[in-house]
Amino acid sequence: MQYDGSRPTPLGPAPALPLARPCTAPAPAAQQPEPQVARAGPHAGRVPHAYSAREERPAQPAADSRCGMLRSTSTVTLLSGSGSRAPGTPSRRVDVFPLSEPRCRSSEHDGCGSPGAPKANVCRLRLTVPPESPVPEQSEKKIERKEQPPDLSNAEPTRKLPQGVVYGVVRRSDPNQQKEMVVYGWSTNQLKEEMNYIKDVRATLEKVRKRMYGDYDEMRQKIRQLTRELSVSQAQQDYLENHIQAQSSALDSFNAMNSALASDSIGLQKTLVDVTLENSNIKDQIRNLQQTYDASVEKLREKQRQLEAAQVENQLLKMKVESSQEANAEVLREMTKKLYSQYEEKLQAEQQKHSAEREALLEETNSFLKAIEEANKKMQAAEISLEEKDQRIGELDRLIERMEKERHQLQLQLLEHETEMSGEVIDSDKERYQQLEEASASLRERIRHLDDMVHCQQKKVKQMVEEIESLKKKVQQKQLLILQLLEKISFLEGEHPVGRITHCPMRVKEIMNYKAGWTI
Repeated sequence: MQYDGSRPTPLGPAPALPLARPCTAPAPAAQQPEPQVARAGPHAGRVPHAYSAREERPAQPAADSRCGMLRSTSTVTLLSGSGSRAPGTPSRRVDVFPLSEPRCRSSEHDGCGSPGAPKANVCRLRLTVPPESPVPEQSEKKIERKEQPPDLSNAEPTRKLPQGVVYGVVRRSDPNQQKEMVVYGWSTNQLKEEMNYIKDVRATLEKVRKRMYGDYDEMRQKIRQLTRELSVSQAQQDYLENHIQAQSSALDSFNAMNSALASDSIGLQKTLVDVTLENSNIKDQIRNLQQTYDASVEKLREKQRQLEAAQVENQLLKMKVESSQEANAEVLREMTKKLYSQYEEKLQAEQQKHSAEREALLEETNSFLKAIEEANKKMQAAEISLEEKDQRIGELDRLIERMEKERHQLQLQLLEHETEMSGEVIDSDKERYQQLEEASASLRERIRHLDDMVHCQQKKVKQMVEEIESLKKKVQQKQLLILQLLEKISFLEGEHPVGRITHCPMRVKEIMNYKAGWTI
């Protein structure tokens, strides 16, 4: 179906179109409409409506002048003559269709086509009467303008036709000598309705065309968008696959590092257990020393009280001796000498015992000082080793940075070679291409070697950092132990000041001054 001479537009079934209004005059009782007949023709807006209701008597004119249009989809067959007709005479069938001319163009019919004209019954008449002999199916048409309707044959009485109606009459002859006359009729209102109907059909066809082409453009845009999304999803999938491969390789390296860290942590735990055992033993020894020292102090206090009691008794005896000096001078002297000698012996024994205990305490204190000195030396050595390891870590960091820079330069060279190799290869450049391949292979090997070296150096740096942390913990533990021992020694020195402590390798004052710079 074509629309206004433009490109063909494939459409589905045509929408329901408005039909002509039926006549307002009441139809005769004998007329019964038959089923609807479909339209034919290339253009639905220009094809006349077929009226398919049959009658055996002449059609009566409408009461109103505007009722010249018969009902849509009805065919009326008009039979001329009275109730009886000659035998052998063929019946005449009149089909009424709308024409394309809305009104009469003749100058002698002024009121034709208007509803108020009283006398102009027919504006235009097209009539063709074929000869009696057989003729072809398609007959010629002749246009005749008359003021009155034509008188049909077979002595049929003339009928008064409605006003404002245009008729076209065509008479045909079939091969079986049956004659038919087809009449096409229009009114002005029907022509207007037909024009409005054609406009509505064109508007609906334009809307359908726009809607179909709009849906087609949206479908094309959706298809393009889906193709773009598919390409983007494919690129994302490739990137995720590469990322997963890199993550899997990184996980393998992390598993190896975790195994190495697990073995190192087991070793550190063993050393920590040994250190804790040593600390517990030292604490037990210090506790035993404290207990023995407390016991010796209690004994010394008892001896002091005994000495005081003996001195009191001695004074009492002296008073008694002085009182009884004259009578028992000699006896008292002997008794006094004996008691004094006994007391002197006991005092010397106690003093010797006290000096022996004090010597033992001094020896223990000196041993503690030596242990402190050794621990201090070890701590200083650990600090020196820490400084050396810090320097070594800095050197390794600088070495790793240099390796990273070298790897970056090699990567750039490799990219340059690959870009140069990605172009078209000419026979004259085959040697250059081979050289570039060898250079790129050597660069890849160097990059792989640098990656391995960087990985090894990073492992070494990590191990050294862990060793430094463990050494720092050990140094802190030693410092705590030295501080505890120094507190014990200062307590003992306050209780029993001894001058021989100054003869040890490291004096207590120097240790106390040195510990002021510790940061625990």
